[in-house]
Amino acid sequence: MMATRLLMFLCLTGHVFAKEPPDVVECLVMHLEYIHCSWNKDRTPEVNYTFYSWFPYKTPRECPSYLSENSINTGCKQPYLQTGDRFSDFNTKLVHGNDSYEKKHELKERVKFNPPTNVTVQHGLDSNLWLNWTQISYRKVESQVRYRINNKPWMKPYYPVSAGIQYYCINLPSSALYELQVRSKLDYMVGGGKESLWSDWSEPVFWGSKNSSTDSSMSVWTPVLYGLGAFILILLVMMLLHHERIRIVFIPVVPKPSPKLHIVEDWFQFPNGLKESFKYNERPCPVREYCHVPESDSESSDCSTCSDTTDQTDCSVSIPVNKSDLPTSCSSSTSTVSLEEEKQVSV
Repeated sequence: MMATRLLMFLCLTGHVFAKEPPDVVECLVMHLEYIHCSWNKDRTPEVNYTFYSWFPYKTPRECPSYLSENSINTGCKQPYLQTGDRFSDFNTKLVHGNDSYEKKHELKERVKFNPPTNVTVQHGLDSNLWLNWTQISYRKVESQVRYRINNKPWMKPYYPVSAGIQYYCINLPSSALYELQVRSKLDYMVGGGKESLWSDWSEPVFWGSKNSSTDSSMSVWTPVLYGLGAFILILLVMMLLHHERIRIVFIPVVPKPSPKLHIVEDWFQFPNGLKESFKYNERPCPVREYCHVPESDSESSDCSTCSDTTDQTDCSVSIPVNKSDLPTSCSSSTSTVSLEEEKQVSV
């Protein structure tokens, strides 16, 4: 009876220690603004613990703001100091009476950001869909985008976005309903790794209107059909050229007229044999005309103009003239000339 009363007294005064140690302390750096530590993951502690924390070579400090549940301390929220050792080891200690529990934490693996804000989507002038958002310390943050069409399951795998970039482009979207979200985490170049924590997904944004799946699929296949048609056309032209169904003839440009004399055949590209045929090398043939001289001596001088004599060569040609075409006076001149020649011969 006395033992029971003593136990009750100790419980009321808070001098009974927990029969089991508290849960392991877990700490998160929330949005690079404060550190959230808790020790009630599996159960609520039986007693109130005092929480201390410190960075290396710093003095331990008690928690400035406790988180409680049913008047029992279950966590601590403290500012995240903007110091050079912000990603150094972080030490915590729970104290109750003579009992204490210490733990060392690597905060660079325990950074969690708030969901991205100012998430917008718009259809650009390049016919692509552009998603934009805002995130704190974006140069240290990598992101991930997901979207789905017409309320279907989310497209996987999710699309990564490198640190320093706060936009994503979907090429040639179809005329369907798009739902997009984005989340972020600390970039591995800064200290994050595979164990880094992703933020929650942002609020969804929408673009387009819900259409039938047939229309959506046809819109996606449109550029493919265009490309296939162009390929078939090029292939057909190549086949026609190969079988000489189509010939391409290049016509030379005719030069502009100039004051200088040009050889006509130089304008065109003739074969050598054909070009030589344009060169002529023939001897000229003189032509001689005879006309009968009339017997009248008085008209001999006029009749002499009726004859035209050129060089006497072997290729000379005589063209007789009909008597009917000449006047009668020319005949007498001819006889006169012949009599004179006979006298000279007789002499």
